[in-house]
Amino acid sequence: MSNTVFTLDGKRVEAEAGSTILEAAQQNGVEIPTLCHDPRLKPYAACRICLVEVEGARGPMSACATPVAEGMVVRTKTDDLLKIQRMALELLLSSHYGDCVAPCKLACPARIDIQGYIGLIANGQYTEALKLIKESNPLPLVCGRVCPRFCETKCRRNIVTSQ
Repeated sequence: MSNTVFTLDGKRVEAEAGSTILEAAQQNGVEIPTLCHDPRLKPYAACRICLVEVEGARGPMSACATPVAEGMVVRTKTDDLLKIQRMALELLLSSHYGDCVAPCKLACPARIDIQGYIGLIANGQYTEALKLIKESNPLPLVCGRVCPRFCETKCRRNIVTSQ
């Protein structure tokens, strides 16, 4: 396959024709931040973190979805791009449901791994489920009888079932 010559951050570089700006940048040691690019998936430019400026384009373009072209002039780090990337990241985080700690566990006064023990019960692993509960709550029988079930109102499954 032929190579395409273009300018990347002021340097003349070559990349395989048909490759994206992100792939070309990576091959040439230029880091472009990205959350959406996975080589096993077709890119759809969903994260908007990998935006670059392409001379002559109407606005920023997604590096993971834009193929390189002969003579293209690309800038990866400008003040405008940094502002846009920051805003995109803030927007992604503002509606982030992939929390490190599940909201149900945060709502539980005993901090029980609710997802974990429900998963174990669903798989018929009742002894393991009880062991998991006892890791954070030494008195599960007593607490279970007076449990106010704060976890239920915070459960992410409510998002799925309410739609």
